[in-house]
This record gives sequence, structure tokens and C-alpha cells, in this order.
Amino acid sequence: MRSGYNQGVDASTTGDVDVGRIGGALWRRRWWIVGPTLAATIGAAVFVNVVKPRYTADARLLLENQESYLTRTEKGERSEQIVAPDAEAVQSQIQLLTSRDLARRVIKALGLPGNVEFDPLANGLGPASRLLILTGVMRDPTSLSPEDRILETFSERLGVLSPTKTRVLSVEFSSRDPDLAARGANAVVDAYIEMQRDAKRDSARVAARSLATLVADLKNRVAAAEAEADAFRSKSGLLVGSNNAIITTQQLGDLNTQLSASRAAQADAQAKARILREMLRQGRIGEIPDVANNELIRRITEQRVAVRAQLALESRTLLPAHPRIKELTAQLVDIDAQWRAAAERTARTLENEARIAGSRVENLARALDEQKRAAGDAGAEEVRLHELERAAKLLKEQLEVETAKYQEALAREGVKATPADARVIQRALAPQLPSFPKKIPITIFSAIAALLLSVGWIVAGELLSGRARATPPLAANSNDALPVEAPPLAAQAPAEETPQAAASQSAGAATGVDLAAEPPAEQAAARTDDGAARVVCAPEKIGPSVKTLVAICDDGARLDGALSIGRGLSRRGRAVLVGADPGAAGLESVIRDRDGPAKGLGELMAGAADFGQIIHRDGESRLHIVPDGAAGVGERYDLSLVVEALAGAYDFVVFATRSTARARELAPYFEVTLVQGGANAEALRAELRAAGLNASLVDDSGEARSAA
Repeated sequence: MRSGYNQGVDASTTGDVDVGRIGGALWRRRWWIVGPTLAATIGAAVFVNVVKPRYTADARLLLENQESYLTRTEKGERSEQIVAPDAEAVQSQIQLLTSRDLARRVIKALGLPGNVEFDPLANGLGPASRLLILTGVMRDPTSLSPEDRILETFSERLGVLSPTKTRVLSVEFSSRDPDLAARGANAVVDAYIEMQRDAKRDSARVAARSLATLVADLKNRVAAAEAEADAFRSKSGLLVGSNNAIITTQQLGDLNTQLSASRAAQADAQAKARILREMLRQGRIGEIPDVANNELIRRITEQRVAVRAQLALESRTLLPAHPRIKELTAQLVDIDAQWRAAAERTARTLENEARIAGSRVENLARALDEQKRAAGDAGAEEVRLHELERAAKLLKEQLEVETAKYQEALAREGVKATPADARVIQRALAPQLPSFPKKIPITIFSAIAALLLSVGWIVAGELLSGRARATPPLAANSNDALPVEAPPLAAQAPAEETPQAAASQSAGAATGVDLAAEPPAEQAAARTDDGAARVVCAPEKIGPSVKTLVAICDDGARLDGALSIGRGLSRRGRAVLVGADPGAAGLESVIRDRDGPAKGLGELMAGAADFGQIIHRDGESRLHIVPDGAAGVGERYDLSLVVEALAGAYDFVVFATRSTARARELAPYFEVTLVQGGANAEALRAELRAAGLNASLVDDSGEARSAA
């Protein structure tokens, strides 16, 4: 496919590298290696002995929760769970240790303003510094506060590291004074712990202020809710009696209890009266308990016994017709009549008690029914009352919780020894040996670097000049040195053609000229150096065929830039320029031998033309042109198939569009996207690059402005 692209490469550059020649060049120029190496070694030795040494002190912190049972205001099981800091928390604490606020505290605590090592104004402003300030290159340090002047140097001397899979932070501070280095590391650690304590106290203070407002509001709401519930209770008559029960409900229970007792008494009286009547009929009056226990019956019984005894006594001497016997008999009959009458009265008394109990049962039943109706009427009001009481109870519980939180926040705010979430496990000591410069390593590395650079410079010169390459033997036939051209497209088609291959053959035969017959010598002679062509032809971007999209962010712009890019690429290989906006015009004017309206991509997509009818020649170059054509009614071809078909016949396929939306749609099919003109060019390029596409900016003439 690229038969003429690398025609101009010199034959001497195609040979293998001759290691012997490189070794000879290095030996001939050995003093160019020894001299820089010795100079670098001597210079490094002088540097490490002249430069002022710098000492580094190290202090270490362990990140852990320092809360204990004594420091917590709320004592509970849920407070016993301690969560260890994770990797993100460790990194967050590193950022806190290197923050500007902490640095300002430490600078002020160490008294660094006026220190020659840290303060640029310690020795005043020199002439060079004044000149840089006047030219705007350097900021005027006199306009900054003392802490801000020292901040940059302090941040460079401070380092915070965390060993892998640990919660230990190593705080390193460097200074020319070993004592200052140790004091600086310890001051950073102390300021960090104090900042954590202050943060906890500030958090508790803010929480206390917000909770105070919330607690006051909840108190008012609780009072209002309880007052509303009491007012509704009084209005509806749902007063609370004993056992926290509503009086209506309590009365209903009392009536039910009395009714049950009355019914039991009625049943008992009726049973006694019935049994008493039955025993009276049987003449068993003395066996009736209520009759036997009656005082009148007891006296009558005593009289009856006495009369019977006297009658029995007199009957021993007197006959039944004797007046005394008759008298005693008459007394006995009278006493029996009284006895029976007393029993009858007792039975009637029990019957009356049964009737009284029945009347009471009826009255209680009526009262119970009325109370039931009253309780039913009060049901809806009682539900409303329960809702009001429940709302008041919830507000009261919330008030208790928030009050406890408020008290805890007040307690934390007042605690002066609030524990931090870190503790010092190693204080910094004044170092005895400097951390910079390391004399032996710096000297050795400088010598090695100078040696490698000198050797690399000589080897690169030999390779670029071609002296280090072995010249390949010439071919026996001079024609063997010529590049072999690609066979015609028809010969490259496989036996079983795909839609892309068929379209490629149609595109190759479009103009009636064999596309493989382009003279490669003419390509090598007419190479151009325009920026867009270099972007498209970059070695890492060249494949079997380079597909390029030119997006012109201006609907009314001309296609001069795309035409310039296409003509430049046509001098490097087979190139075709396609207008990707059916219905637009812009490429018809440059077509050679045009008779009437030229068909283009629109007719191809609508199925009204084939590749042979839409591919035309440029009037000023070897570029093939496919105009935009008319807007098609329906698309017969998939645009990706069209792109692949043209890529099978051309070295360079260039599509040009003036629609930003069309550019976003087409960009994934192309290897290189060149964005030109318009206010939206930079935005479109950034959007395409964010999508992972290769996009660059070009100007209106096709010159590359950014190939990044």
C-alpha cells in the first residue's frame, strides 16, 4: 500500500550497527570521555566540600484513638468501640501536617522571622532581587507577612512520610542548625496535636451552640404539646382517674362489676326462697337455715319444746279430755301456727330480696347501656387525645436526648485536656551527621553520569552520521534496489469478498485510473513540510491507511484548510478528500473535467450512485475528491463501511465536516482528528481528547497549531 512512502531513505541507513566501529570511535575520542568525567568528579568533590551541610531531625507520631472511659462524657457500651484510622485517614493527616495553617503556627513558635536560612529579608534585598521585583519576575517580599515570607522555604524543609501498612507518621525537618532541625520537628508534632485538640473543642463548641437553640425550641414545643393535650382532655371530659384510666371507662367497669354482683345476689335470693317454699310444703321448717337462725323462730321453738314437755308430763296423769290437756294442746297448736307464720315471713322476705335484686339488676343494666353509649361517643375524642399525648411524649423523649447531647458538648468544650487522635512515640533529637550533601554518593554518581553522557554523545554522533552502520551489499540487478510497488487492488481482493473489500475495489476503479500506478519518484521529489501533514504522517500513527477527520467549527466556512491538507498528503501517497456534509457545497469547484453537478457522498449514501461515479480528480494535484453531494432521502451504506472501503484503496483518507455534531459522530472512525477555526475549536478538541481520541488544532491554512 505504501510503495512510495520511504523511497528517499538512504541505503546506508538500512545496514546493521557495527559494534567494532563504535568501539574504535570511542577509543579515538577517549579524552572526550575522560576529560568530562574527571571534570565532573572534581566539580562534585569541590561542591560537596564547599556547600553548607544540612541536618535532618525525625519525630514520629502514632495515629490512634486516645479516647478512654475517663475522657468520654457519655459512658456506654457503644462508646467502647474504637475505630482505627484507615489508609485514607492517614493520608488526610499527612495533608494536615503539611498545611499552611500549621506551618504558620510553627514558624511563629520557632521565631524564624529574621533567620538568615529561612527569611529572605534577613540580610535585606540585594540589587539582583530588586531588579527581579521591578521587572515583575519575583514578588516583593516586603508586602508579605513574616510567616508568609518564610512559608515556601519552610514547606521545602518539612517532610512527612508514612511507612507502608502502618499508622505511624515520620515528620522530618531539615536545617543547617541541628538544634533548629530537632526543635522544628518537635514543634510541628506539638502544633499538630494542639490543632487536633483545638478542632475537637471547636467542634464541641459549635455543637453546643446549635444544640442550645434546638433544646430551647424543643422545650417550647413540649410545653405547647402538653398544654394542648390537657386543654383537649378538659374540653372533651376525658379526665384521668385512678390507674391512669379515663373516668368514663372506669365508670363503665364499675357498673359492670355492680351488675354482676346484683345478678349474683338476685340468683341467690331466688334460690333460697324456692328451697324454703319446698321445705315448708314438706313440713321441714326446722331444717331451714334462715328459719332456724331467726331469733323469733328460736323463741317459738323453745316455747314449743316447753309446751310439748309439759303436755307429755300432764298426759301421764290426765286424760286427753281433761281441760288441762286441752289447754296445752291448744297452746301447742297456736305455737305451731306461729312457727309456720314466721317461716312464711322468712320466705316472703327472701322473695322480696330477690325482687329487689332483680330491680337493681335492671337499673344497673340500663345505666350500663347508657355508659356504653357515652364511652362510644368519647372514643373518637380519646383517639385524638392519645395522638396529642403521643406527640408530646415523642417531643419529650427527643428533648431528653438532645439535652444529654448538649450537656456532653458543654462538658467537652470545657475540658482543657481533650485527647488528640495521635500520640508522640519518638521525639526528635539533634542529628550528629548531615543529611546533605552525601559526599561519596554524589561524587560517584556525578562521575558515572558524566561518563554515560560522554559515551552517549559520541555513539549518537556515530549513528546519526552513518559511520557506525555496515553498508549492505548491492543487489546484482539494479532493479532490485528499487522499491516494489503494490499490486493493483483487483489482485489483492480475496476470493470471498466482504462488503468493505467490494467497496474498496469499486473505489479503486472509480476514475478509470489505476491507483497503484502513482509514480513514487514524483512523491519523493515533491514532499512538503506543512504541519498538518507531519501530524497525520507521524511514524507512530501510520498503519495500513491513515484515516483523518478535519472538523471545521464554523457552519459557513470554506474547506480551504482541508483541501490544503489533502493536497499535501497527496504528495506523500494516495489520498482522497471526502465532504462529509451531504447537502452542502464546497468541493465541486476544484474538481477537474466536471460536466454538470458532480455526485458525491450524499448520492452514495442514498444509493443513487456508486464509488465510480462519486470519486473525482483535483484540478491542481493528484488528490481524489468526493464532494458532499445532495442530501439523501435514506442511507443505503453504513458510513463506517464507506470509511473502511476508502481506506482499503488509499493511503490517506480525509473526511471534512463543518458540523460540530457531525464531528463528534464521525471521530471514533478516524485515527487523527484535526480541529480548525471557530470559537468552539478548542472546546471540541478537549472533548475529543477527553474521550480518548487523537485530536489536534490546525489554523485556516492547514498548518498545525497543537499536536499534543
